[in-house]
Amino acid sequence: MRPMYKHKRALLQFLVLSWCCIFFPCVSFSQNGPTLKLVDFLDELKATYNVDFIYNHTLLDQVVLPSSSHDCESLENCLANINEKAPIKFIKDGINSYMVVPIRNDISFSVIDAENSEAIPNITIQINKGEERFLYPINSRYTIKNIFALDSVHIRASFYSKLDIIASELGALKTPVRLEHAMIHLNEVQITDYLTRGVNAKISDNTFHIDMRSLGLLAGETDGDVFNVVKNIPGVHTPSGKPGSLNFRGSTFDQSLIEIDDIPIYHNGHFYGAIAPYNPTTVSKIEIQRNTLAAKWGGRVGGLIHMTTNNTVPDSTLYEVQANTVYAGATVQMPLVKDKLALYVAARSNYPSINSPKLTAFSNLNFQGSRLEDVADDVNSEFFKVGFYDINSKLVYDINENHKATVSYISIQNLLSATLEDTDDKDNKDFRDLSLDNWGMTVKWEGTFSEKLKAQARFSKSSLFIDNKSEGFSASERSSFEKYSNTIEDTRFITEVQLQLNENTALETGYTLTDYSLRFDERNDENSIDSRRDQDAMTHSMYASFNKNWNDKVTANFGMHTDYYDPNKRFFADPRISINVRTSDALYLKTSAGRSHQFIQKKLRDDFDDFNNQTQFWYLPDQTTAVLEGYQTMLGALYNKSGWLVDLELYIRNTNNVTLQTNTDTLEKGKLKSMGADLFVKKRWNNFETLFSYSLSEVDTDFGKTLPIYFDQRHILHVTGLWHLDPLNLAVTWGFFSGMPVVVPDFETDEGTSQDDLDIGYTDRFPHMHQLDVSATYAFSNPKKSWKGIVGLSFVNLYDQDNIVNIFQNEPPVDDPYRKTIAFAPNLQLSIQF
Repeated sequence: MRPMYKHKRALLQFLVLSWCCIFFPCVSFSQNGPTLKLVDFLDELKATYNVDFIYNHTLLDQVVLPSSSHDCESLENCLANINEKAPIKFIKDGINSYMVVPIRNDISFSVIDAENSEAIPNITIQINKGEERFLYPINSRYTIKNIFALDSVHIRASFYSKLDIIASELGALKTPVRLEHAMIHLNEVQITDYLTRGVNAKISDNTFHIDMRSLGLLAGETDGDVFNVVKNIPGVHTPSGKPGSLNFRGSTFDQSLIEIDDIPIYHNGHFYGAIAPYNPTTVSKIEIQRNTLAAKWGGRVGGLIHMTTNNTVPDSTLYEVQANTVYAGATVQMPLVKDKLALYVAARSNYPSINSPKLTAFSNLNFQGSRLEDVADDVNSEFFKVGFYDINSKLVYDINENHKATVSYISIQNLLSATLEDTDDKDNKDFRDLSLDNWGMTVKWEGTFSEKLKAQARFSKSSLFIDNKSEGFSASERSSFEKYSNTIEDTRFITEVQLQLNENTALETGYTLTDYSLRFDERNDENSIDSRRDQDAMTHSMYASFNKNWNDKVTANFGMHTDYYDPNKRFFADPRISINVRTSDALYLKTSAGRSHQFIQKKLRDDFDDFNNQTQFWYLPDQTTAVLEGYQTMLGALYNKSGWLVDLELYIRNTNNVTLQTNTDTLEKGKLKSMGADLFVKKRWNNFETLFSYSLSEVDTDFGKTLPIYFDQRHILHVTGLWHLDPLNLAVTWGFFSGMPVVVPDFETDEGTSQDDLDIGYTDRFPHMHQLDVSATYAFSNPKKSWKGIVGLSFVNLYDQDNIVNIFQNEPPVDDPYRKTIAFAPNLQLSIQF
């Protein structure tokens, strides 16, 4: 720091202290003579005048009065004397009782760069030990509302050192707050507030990190649904319109790794992908990778969604209830042993006998083209019921300051039952029953042995059972029976070690033992099928990664992931590399490349996953099917300065040994190839932000002939506006998507209809699609009581655009063969925390 600046800063501090001595005589640093704590004086008044005082002891324990405050002749005189010297007021609460209420005020200030005096457009604040939250400026000035004079204010901004200041000092400033540049190593640099607050981009490994506790608003939802958050990342989209059917740059859903507390998940969520089965009140952090996975991650050729739940021991018990038009839930976090042991429990469930517009929209989206389409509007009626719920729990044990143990558990349940009647013969009925039962558990230990050496070990178990049953009856006699079921048992033991060799060099290594056990049952009485397939496989995986930082100009990660797949006795070695270069404080160049293999997988089909066919089911490679092999490369650049953010990535992703299920008896082996570019531009003007996201891509299959895959969308465009009008927030997104290929199915039904009966009015590509999504939230709180809440309203496809996705490939209805995205879907949400 320059000597002249030191003198100026000392002078500024002297002026601030002088100002506070005049206008805030209550604070402790203003007392030059003998002092008296306010709470002690209140105790004296209580004993002398036989009155009670109701107050927040922790808050008012800071307030100090001059000892001369004793010089008062009556209770009224004493209270008036305190009012003059302390930022509090007394409210009579009964005959001999007073409420002591702290006087809170709004503080407005500006924040600038200490070197060039440029305004800093984005800061976070923390009041005392509370949660960090974003502040957005209005006319270049930030405002903190309802703050007490003695509150500690901690101001942070990306690439700047934290500033700690007392609220009274902050309010007394007549000049802008000046933040000093911080020395931040390149491997630690994050672009905060990438999409919205709480969504950050880490430069060194090209990952996205989402802090769910500070997540801002996104258009189309207000509940913090994990899938709706992830699908807003450029390069990630949902071509079918189902939030859970996520596509990472041309990879199908099953090719991406999804974990919560190290528990792998093998389905796309509640109500067949309509709602994420991960409670947003318990998910703390999400790591997302759309490029080459780091060496530690194996078993997938696509992207990554890695979720972790709350991992700290809270100081006090906290409750939260949340409800919207589709489901309701409650969360509790409680310390069982102070600073040692805590329990987190959360549960959500849909309303078992209630329908809503958004639930109806999901139902129509799920069951279009099926026999349930006619009853899809009557969800939770007498003849058509759906149910889903999830439960999360976690024990956190801080063994000591260097060691921690946790036990996590999740249960996900989905049920559907429907009765279909023949309109011509009421005695003919079909009964459909579908269920999904998924549970998982992780026991984890983490240890820090020194500043340089860390290690962890964990055991995880994931169990999934999917059952799909259909029965037909004529009168009381069963006329048909069909059943498919799939059981997946995934058991893992994982050890990892991290070694910080020096400030710029780190080494990480680990070993994973994975035991797969799969069972597939199929029964079809009409075709005399009754079969069972059992598969078991053990995989030994090891990895090592080397991270190097050269003078904070270049960071590189060199890694190797190896797998030994026991069923075919093969060894796979996959190199991974990523390099990032800082050319200036604002511009970063990035690249990554790598190979990966995937064992447990689904067969590729020519249509989106339906609720009632075998596309939900998984298998393990054997002598007839090969291990998936994926290659990924990326080259890009990121620019971040003066409220502008520009991020561009070019990529190529190829997956070999893809197995295509053309019919029940025929398998074809081929390739899935994708290439494209993702461009993201963001600009902030005070409390308004505009976001522009554009993806150009081409996704083809090669099974002897190169053809675009059924979900290939060449152009995807999103334009978003975010308004931060504390406590009101508003988000609007308009999306434009090019049409997908027209693939006419080759089929023939028992009724004699076939491809020739379809009247398809499109060739090559379906029409372009577009929709408008809107969300708004309003936050409210009661400063006198420890509770706060949020009410939210959202609209998906606000103007109810009719968007065609493709043609149903499995015996489509001749009169309406088109699959469409979600229709207009409103939702109202309420969350209260206390």
